Amino acid sequence: MQAGSMRKRVSAILMASLMLFIAACGGGAIGGGNGENARAGASPATETAASTEAAASPSPESQSSNGTRVVSTVKGDVEIPAEPKRIVSLYYHHILLAFGVKPVGANLTWWGGSPYLAELEGDGIVDVGGPPSMEAVIALEPDLIIVNNNNEADYDQLSEIAPTVLIPYDAKRNVYEDAKLIAELLGKPEVGDKLLAEFEEKAAAARAKLAGKVDENAKAAIIRIEGQGGQFAVFGENYGRGGWSIYEGLKLQQPDKIKEELEKDGLGLVQQLSMELLPEFVADADYIFVSKESEGIDEIQEKALWQSIPAVKEGRVIELDGKSYYYFDPISINGQIDSITELLLQLP
Repeated sequence: MQAGSMRKRVSAILMASLMLFIAACGGGAIGGGNGENARAGASPATETAASTEAAASPSPESQSSNGTRVVSTVKGDVEIPAEPKRIVSLYYHHILLAFGVKPVGANLTWWGGSPYLAELEGDGIVDVGGPPSMEAVIALEPDLIIVNNNNEADYDQLSEIAPTVLIPYDAKRNVYEDAKLIAELLGKPEVGDKLLAEFEEKAAAARAKLAGKVDENAKAAIIRIEGQGGQFAVFGENYGRGGWSIYEGLKLQQPDKIKEELEKDGLGLVQQLSMELLPEFVADADYIFVSKESEGIDEIQEKALWQSIPAVKEGRVIELDGKSYYYFDPISINGQIDSITELLLQLP
C-alpha cells in the first residue's frame, strides 16, 4: 500500500465515522466485527485473523460540558473522560506510547516484549496479565480501559470497573490506521497524522542511504521456517517481521508468487507451506529475510533445495531476530527500518 493510498483509506475511515455519527444522532463510532491480532506481540493463540468492517472514530461533537464524551461502539454508547488520565490498555498500548501517553496498565504478558519499547514498558506500566487479572485492573483505578477482540469475553467485567472501549481488530487495517482511531478516541486526531509523517521522513532517508546499493526495483521475500524445517510461511507488509519497513518504507517489492498468495489470502501471511515449494515462492527474490522465531536458517542451510535458490547463492539472505522484528508498532517500526537498512548495507 503506497502512502497516498493509505491516506485515502484513512480519509475513508474518518468519513465513515461522520456517517455513523449522523446515523447514531450523537457520539462517534469505534470498530466492528471480530478478529485476533498476532502482528504486534506474542499471542497464546494460533496466527489467524478475521477481517472486520473499517472502524470509525469518535466525533468531537459528542463532548459534553461535564468533561466527558460519548462514543458509539460495537458495545453501544460509552461515556469516557474527555482527557483520560489513567488508562489500562489491554491492547494498543504501543500506540499510546508512540503518542507519548503512558498507560498505567497493559497486557504485557501477551503484547509486550519489543526491545524498542523495553525502556518505556518497564517504566511505570503494570502488567495486568493475559487474561487480565481483574484485581490488578481494579487496583490501578483506571478512568478508561481499551481492549480489542481478545478480551471481548471480559468486556462486561471490565466495563464495571471503568468506561471500556472495544476496538475490534481488522487484519486489513494497518498500524497507522489503528493510530488514527486511538488518536480520535483521545480527542487528539493530529497525533495520528504525525506518526505517519515521521515514518515517511525516516523511510525517505533510508532509501537515500541505500541508493546505488539496492536497486529500486529489487524484490524481497520475508519467510519463516516451520515444522522442523519441513514448512515455511510468507509475510506481507502488514504482519510484523519487518514487513512494513521493507515493503512500505524501503519500497522493496514482493516476489510474484508471494504477492499472488498474499492477495489471495488477504490476511498478511500464508503459513504451513511445504518446503518443496520454497524455490517457486522466492525464485525472483533479490533478497530473502528469514524471521528466526522457534526455527531459523540452521534448519535448512545444508539442504540442496535451499542452496539452489538464487538469493542464497548470491549471499543475499538476512536472518532477522524474531524478538526484534516480530513487533508491529510505530516505535518498533522506526527502529526496524534503521537496522534493516544497516543490514542491507553490509551485504555483498
